[in-house]
Order: sequence, then structure tokens, then C-alpha cells
Amino acid sequence: MFVQIRSKNKTANDLRNKINCNVRTVFRLGSLTATEDIFPKGIQLGKEIREINTVKACHNSGNKIIMKQCFDKAGVKSSEWAILSEQYREADEDFCQLDWKMYPAIIKYKNSSKGNGIYYIETENALLEFCNDNIKSLKDYIIEKYYTYEREYRLHITKDGCFYTCRKMLKRDAEVRWHRHDMNSVWILEENPLFDKPANWDEIVAECVKATKSVGLDIAALDVIVSSRNTKDFIILETNSAPSLGRITTINYIEQLNKMV
Repeated sequence: MFVQIRSKNKTANDLRNKINCNVRTVFRLGSLTATEDIFPKGIQLGKEIREINTVKACHNSGNKIIMKQCFDKAGVKSSEWAILSEQYREADEDFCQLDWKMYPAIIKYKNSSKGNGIYYIETENALLEFCNDNIKSLKDYIIEKYYTYEREYRLHITKDGCFYTCRKMLKRDAEVRWHRHDMNSVWILEENPLFDKPANWDEIVAECVKATKSVGLDIAALDVIVSSRNTKDFIILETNSAPSLGRITTINYIEQLNKMV
């Protein structure tokens, strides 16, 4: 039998019917479908069922508020943050007060992904305007300190470490430069000299493993920003339980999943 791949992401289609297993196994890429809905007969018969990325883990990772709370509990090296509604207070009928004082900042919707639902805020006035425009949903946003670090890497992680990685580099003609995503960046493989592995790579990997475990995932893609090659400053941005999978990424996932099952 094959591992059941549960994902709404079409880039995961090439994983289907590729990983052999001798025990009923589900691998979730962000899916919140319950195991009993995937293997109803197996549950009824009391068969052994293996999960790679539980529903709870995908929920923890997919909700940025919960993810940050998991990071804090585990002591993961991440950016300063707050739930936006807790930073905005109506002092009286005509006056509102902001407790947040770190600028520039990033605002993220709790379920944002692929560069959507993310906003760059430079000043207190800009933040106040955002809050006034979104007053009813502020509890669904987090605000983070923005770091002007020059590098960003994506590490694909299990409890044993990093099995695949790339560097995200801005395109020369990218208009938006405060946030790296598929539309304004290119992916640099580790073999490419431009990857330029940071001097403290082992420390970064260890912190990524800690972050992955903190949300409960078995496999995750983590975005990490690094100040420069020769400094030890880095920040874990987030875990991704449903990353987009290109051709080379898919090959590495098939190899890794075959090892796990």
C-alpha cells in the first residue's frame, strides 16, 4: 500500500502513490482531516495507523497565534510579537492608544500564507490607521518586530535535522523588498556558491528542530532570516506544514518519507 497524502496543495500531487508502506499511514501537508475519516474501516477493525503530522500539529503550525505561543513555551529564537488587539486600547470616546513601540513592524493575519495577509508598518500612525480599518478583527492578527536581516533560508526539517534546504534571494527587479515570496524571489540550491552557508549553520538547524517539535510536527519547512554569513544573529520566522513542493523538493520528500516508513 501507499502512504495517503492529505493536502489541498496541488504541488503535493507528485507525492501520491510514490511512498510504499506496510502499515496504514497518512502524511498531512496542512490537512486537518481526521484520521477516522481517512481510514474509517481501519479504525473500526482496530488496525495500526501511523500519522506523519497530526491534525493538532498542523493546526498549531497553521495558526500564527498558536505557533508563536508554542515557540514562546519552548524558548524558540523568534521575533518579538503580540496579538494586535492587545496592543490597541480605546482610552476614551475620541482617543485610542497603542502599546506597541517597535518600528518598522510586520502584521500577519493568523492564517496568512504565500505572502497574503501580511503587511509592512513603518510608523505608529500607519499602525493606528490599520487598527482603525480592521477594528473588528484585530484579535486575528499578530504584530512582530521587523528585522532588516539580509538573508533568508528555508530548511526542511525532521527531528533528525535538515534533509533539504534552499536560500531565498530577491530578484534584482523586485519591487517589494521587505518580504520574500515566490513572486519576487528565486530559490538557490545548497550546491550553488550563492547559497553561502552561514557560519553557525548547525545552531540554526538545531533551533529549527526545536521549533518543529514545539508545534508537534514530524516534518516541516521553516523560514529563517540571518543577519549575515559571519554573525550569529538569526530569527525563526515560522513553521510551514504545507509548503509548496517543486520538482527537487518533491524528490527529497519522497526519499525522506521512504526512510520514515
